[in-house]
Amino acid sequence: MTRRTIKATAKGRQTALSFFKGSSLKALREDPAVIAVHETAEEEGTEVYLVGGVLRNIALNRPLVPDYDFVLVGDVQLFTSRVAGRLRGTAFLLDKETTSYRVVVKSFDASAPLTLDFSPGKDGDIVRDLKKRDFTINAMAVSISELFASDSPPVLDPCKGAGDAKKRLLRAASRKVFKEDPLRVLRAVRLTQQYGLAMDDETVDLIRESSSLLKKTSAERVRDELILIFSHPGTSKSLRLLYDYGVIKTILPGLEGWENIDGYDLLSHALKTVDEAEALLKDVSRGKPLQEPLIGHFKGSVGSLKRSVFFKIAAFLHDTGKPYAARREEGRLRFIGHDFEGGRMVKDALKDLKFSRKVTGGLSNLVKNHHRVFNLAALKERSFRAKGHFFRAAEGEGGEYGGTGVDLICLALADARATRRAEDPELLDVARELLEFYYGSYIKKKPRPLLSGDEIMKTFGLSEGRLVGEAMERVSEGVENGVIKNKKEAISYLKEWLSRKASGPDFQKK
Repeated sequence: MTRRTIKATAKGRQTALSFFKGSSLKALREDPAVIAVHETAEEEGTEVYLVGGVLRNIALNRPLVPDYDFVLVGDVQLFTSRVAGRLRGTAFLLDKETTSYRVVVKSFDASAPLTLDFSPGKDGDIVRDLKKRDFTINAMAVSISELFASDSPPVLDPCKGAGDAKKRLLRAASRKVFKEDPLRVLRAVRLTQQYGLAMDDETVDLIRESSSLLKKTSAERVRDELILIFSHPGTSKSLRLLYDYGVIKTILPGLEGWENIDGYDLLSHALKTVDEAEALLKDVSRGKPLQEPLIGHFKGSVGSLKRSVFFKIAAFLHDTGKPYAARREEGRLRFIGHDFEGGRMVKDALKDLKFSRKVTGGLSNLVKNHHRVFNLAALKERSFRAKGHFFRAAEGEGGEYGGTGVDLICLALADARATRRAEDPELLDVARELLEFYYGSYIKKKPRPLLSGDEIMKTFGLSEGRLVGEAMERVSEGVENGVIKNKKEAISYLKEWLSRKASGPDFQKK
């Protein structure tokens, strides 16, 4: 069988062996994924190159990720299906335009499925292919056949990525990388965060020039890259870069101008809250300060989004409404109503980025209710009913945002730490009390509300709609604030409140 090859020109066969340890590359021979590709390549008589992330991580001395990229000449679909058969995985078309295929294998580690991507070589020249990649540290390759034939296989490195890896530098492989795929703007920021890299000045300039091109990128791809940014430690540094490079105004235009709101630096507070959210997650993983069962809580998810990521996004967005509620009264800057305005804005922004309905609703509800823990903390005594109303409001009347009451408590702690630059012992005690109530009582038998939606409609002659939901929220707040203690007081409270709204557009009699 004639071997189908991708040529590597002599000029392009710059090796990185001075940086790549032979033992690191030899270890790949024991990798089941690489073995399956090698055996298939031998059977098919096809030259296959391992490119991208695996070699990048070896060069950076970082753990390998379960994500492999290969380039080959020949029938990519057939080759992919045979690799999938060897690994007992699933093969499918990844990109119709580039005719790239992917194999997903779940049997090795259920928590992190193995993925292998296969792409056809461009113009039959692996070096030319590498030069068209995004960043120099991702533009290295090794022949699978040479990997198994030699203890010191040559690593193709035409863009000098190994040298950049040694310098901990992220550098664009060419001036066209962001124009060819604007999502690389976000990927550049995320890679610096994930691997502790610095960008060279030319790459930074290219990002500034190209950030507006992200408008041409699908919302789903932008969303997924943002999720990755929130998935790794150091998120606040990446968010700061998104502001500094002018990216935020393209992907989240409602979040512009946070650096100065009539003299108030909202951006610094939001980023500090994200830092404190990360610190809290780290503390929880170590069993402090709130102990179990928060470890299990943050290992869960909201829809398909990890709960820890959901929590960090809430920390960043919790004060979104402040710029639109800012008012100066007697020389003091106030933000009355920013929680409700922020909830609305967050819902709109996340919808635009195609987040799921559950994630969008849950985060919007957190932003809208993020003041409630502080209201409860102001009370000398928190009644059983007041705590029940707190969790019902936090999780939605139907419980559709289950668990977000716990997120709300943790968000208050992160917010307070960011504001006061220290732990608030009294607030921490309130958090412990609420969590004890939640896990000890609330999830076992949820207390009934003072007034249900049906009772409010019947008592006041209202039709089903937003006004009824708002009335239930008012009752919950009244109970939490100690203003309402029984059903009679709740009816009286709503009667007075509704009388002030009777002439408004949302008031609808049956």
